[in-house]
Amino acid sequence: MLAGLMLAVYYTGRATVSDAWRILHFRLQPAARAWLGIPEVPPSTAGACIAASRRLYRGLDRITTALDPARCDRRRRLDQAEADIYSAAWDEAVGRAAANRLQRLANDLVLVPVRLAQQRGYLRNWAGDVGVDATSIPVLANPDSDYSGTASVEITAGWHFSGGSDKGIFGYSASLLVAARSRTGEEATKGRRAPSYPQLCLGLSLDTPTVRTGENAVTVLKHLAELRLPTGICAADRAYTGCSPGNFQVPVRRLGYRLALDYKAADRGIQGSWQGAVLIDGSLACPHIPNALAQATHGVDDKTFRRRLDDLNLWSPSDCPTSSSSSRTPTPAEPCACNARRPGRLLR
Repeated sequence: MLAGLMLAVYYTGRATVSDAWRILHFRLQPAARAWLGIPEVPPSTAGACIAASRRLYRGLDRITTALDPARCDRRRRLDQAEADIYSAAWDEAVGRAAANRLQRLANDLVLVPVRLAQQRGYLRNWAGDVGVDATSIPVLANPDSDYSGTASVEITAGWHFSGGSDKGIFGYSASLLVAARSRTGEEATKGRRAPSYPQLCLGLSLDTPTVRTGENAVTVLKHLAELRLPTGICAADRAYTGCSPGNFQVPVRRLGYRLALDYKAADRGIQGSWQGAVLIDGSLACPHIPNALAQATHGVDDKTFRRRLDDLNLWSPSDCPTSSSSSRTPTPAEPCACNARRPGRLLR
């Protein structure tokens, strides 16, 4: 059944049972028929055609029963109150179990070319760097209507806002995991080419926008970890920076990845402290860092932010001679050797 639907999407652009039935019974080569268990002779009578079609519908019914915890009539708009009941079922224990099965099924299909690339050695130059991003998947259905009090046919869809845009897209959010590569400043200056390997999609998770953003990324990373591929840097956009640490940052680091995150302009600058060290833009700095430099990235644009990072890195506790010699970060009242390394010009 699933093979027929995939072939229908590929050849017709539609995932309908009728198209899948025509392809499976009338367009496959004998070898493909034998592989999928399709009878060698296509149905030749009206009764045989109806029987073959019903078998596919029964197969689809069994699949959707296992994957859909809240089956409803998706051919018409339900009253909002009724639709909310069906939608809430996806957040219950049975619903999450069904959603996880559906996610696993979809992601296993995405991982097929990844497994083949791994077996054939195409990923031997890949260091394990990945990029994760949430992108919009629009649907054809109209959103909920306040005028008529009816819900969308897609009862679990929502509004996806990209890059801080005020204009949303009604549909789903897809968390995509893509093979990437980090390049040092020296490599960029010398113009060294990146090692060749396919820029494969390594994972896919589809969910309601702004719901389980971090958890969905962790799920696809865990599926990828089963292939025992290397782990490197995981770069994520600002949608993941705001996730709860227990839902994204902590589990991703436990999988072996180093995180490369970014902050919104309003969230940059001093963010807190830890054992005397100042937390600035997600990294610790010596407490003797000048306040003007500590706040130099607050509210600035991305270009200015990158230009000022070098000055901030001079005040890292790991590079502080006082901290290194005493195995602790000095308090603001103590003298610190970082002051001797203060750049002549604080801001650029």
